[in-house]
Amino acid sequence: IKQHVVRITSPQPQARCRKQKKAMAMNKNMEQFINLLWIVLAFLITRSDATSSSAAAIQDLVENSNARPDCDIGAESLAKYGGTRTCIESPTFEGRRCFFTIIPGCAGPDSPLVFDAHGLASCPSKTAELTRWKEMAEEHCFVLVYPLGTTDPEVADLTCWGLPGGAKDEFGDEAYSCCCSRRIRPVFTQDSAFFRQIAAVTNRDVPIRTSNRVTIDTKRIYLAGHSNGCMAAMTIAAQSSDMIAAVGCHSGSAITAFPESYNATPIALVHGTKDRVVPYNGNFLFHSAETTHYIISKANECTSFKETKTDEYLGSNNTVTEFSSTGCKNNASVMLYAVEGAGHAPYLGADTFRKDEIPTRFDSTKLMWDFVKTYQVDINPSLVVRSTGQEGPSLPSLDPLPEVSADEQENVLEQTKDVASASSQKIFSFHSIISVLLVVAYFCHSIL
Repeated sequence: IKQHVVRITSPQPQARCRKQKKAMAMNKNMEQFINLLWIVLAFLITRSDATSSSAAAIQDLVENSNARPDCDIGAESLAKYGGTRTCIESPTFEGRRCFFTIIPGCAGPDSPLVFDAHGLASCPSKTAELTRWKEMAEEHCFVLVYPLGTTDPEVADLTCWGLPGGAKDEFGDEAYSCCCSRRIRPVFTQDSAFFRQIAAVTNRDVPIRTSNRVTIDTKRIYLAGHSNGCMAAMTIAAQSSDMIAAVGCHSGSAITAFPESYNATPIALVHGTKDRVVPYNGNFLFHSAETTHYIISKANECTSFKETKTDEYLGSNNTVTEFSSTGCKNNASVMLYAVEGAGHAPYLGADTFRKDEIPTRFDSTKLMWDFVKTYQVDINPSLVVRSTGQEGPSLPSLDPLPEVSADEQENVLEQTKDVASASSQKIFSFHSIISVLLVVAYFCHSIL
């Protein structure tokens, strides 16, 4: 966190101070304006890409999905890894939502359950290729779940986790809500309730699917995630601390305030210092990584803090600074691993093509697994649906999504051609407007 101090030495201090403050405020406001324009432009580009592919349009309309063209969310999208899709409905959240489950052959009684949540505009099939949690599941014999963010285009414009803001830094500044929106309006998607229902269904069905060979240890439910998925992991840990034993995630920021009911939960984060999407040093949208570490450490009532910088970390060519908070309530330590020069995906094998970024050459996913696996909650959490107007537990339906015939797909394709043509014309005009605004904003910023 950078603190700017204005030293007054002029014979007319008040006037100069006012000018300096005004200039700083104008520069800050202009920087925020430019950042916002870039976000809007990126959103419009995403929407134009979605209309440029007829195959993607079939998926969008047939599946009624907001998924990007390169995101396969079909029932067989994780089949090559042994993953199966389950779609559920519950009165605790809106609509029908889906998740994928991988049960390794080596899993057995009392297996831990790990969630790996994707980022904004991503999906399980993309995340499975990036984060290495499926490799960890095979090696360490836990059940792995890939939840899918809301896919209803009437709810949100992109696959996402809609999280309420409110997390305060040491100066009282609150984080904004993130990251679902519908036509720029923020949307909240009841993800804590969705994750609890995933845990309930998985705990019920895994023994059935494996003839009781595999069961879930509900005291050992862990959350991982990338970017918006990491933010979701921290939010769900804050809102459902009775259920979550620990969190180990990548490239996120503290979004949601910790409620009074929060029970201190161990949380570890990995963040690249050259992350351009969720910047390590923060921006007007996100708290910095070190501020996020501070917020969680405060919520966990930690008393001891240490910062250690290590070259050739874990035998790699990476330099990593560890920020550790210990002496916390419930022994719920808080860790931040700052990977020097790494970008938005500080995973082993996720090489960057940017010349100024350094690839991560150590297994940061194993680092997170080694952190979370040592923790468990004291009491088995409640994993049943609680709904207004109903008595007793009510588990959601497991009916599969309806299949679509070839004739219906052909009809959708014809409809899509017209939609794509009209949409691309509208989006082109939006791009033109935004481009002009960006040029004006940049010019104004340069002369301030």
